[in-house]
Amino acid sequence: MAPKILILDDHMLFCQGIERILLEQFNSEIDIINNPKEVILNEVNNYDIVLVDMDMPGQKGYDFVSTVKETGNKTTKFLIVSMHNKPSLVKKSIESGVNGYILKDDPLEVFTEAITAILEGGEFYSERVEESMKYLTLETIILSPREEQILKYIAKGLNANDIAEMLYISVETVKTHNRNIKSKLKIENRAELIKYAYKNLLT
Repeated sequence: MAPKILILDDHMLFCQGIERILLEQFNSEIDIINNPKEVILNEVNNYDIVLVDMDMPGQKGYDFVSTVKETGNKTTKFLIVSMHNKPSLVKKSIESGVNGYILKDDPLEVFTEAITAILEGGEFYSERVEESMKYLTLETIILSPREEQILKYIAKGLNANDIAEMLYISVETVKTHNRNIKSKLKIENRAELIKYAYKNLLT
């Protein structure tokens, strides 16, 4: 039986290219959705595998996978297909329950190998992603959820007073978190914090 595949990506040209490959290589039944907010979560159960972009409108790829998993879905497989190869993003994807992670500029044979391996019940991470995974303990498990939350607000241009008001905490608490974030990341100024937030999709 031909696998039923959902492509979840906001770049239409990329989706159409992937669709042609899947039709040729796997004779698949394929649906394309460009916005994760348009996905009816219960219907994800109908797919054998979902190809998920990391950086989509309104939601990160790993957040989408986590949300689907929370509905009780245990059968659908998930493959992140992304242009981002940051250890922190790979870690969050693994924690969300994905079955694999490859890059959009990986060779075609890597893509087809990943689909085959995952449909057969395995996992698949491309060679370059596996290389990034070696640095997980160095670059991840660094910021607490609260620190990530504050960093997101900093990247949006909010000051300590604004953040304190939004999170119902004191300004001094915000400043303490800010100092801790800079210390952990070995960053000295706001511009570098914002750059880090964008590189790690914390915006």
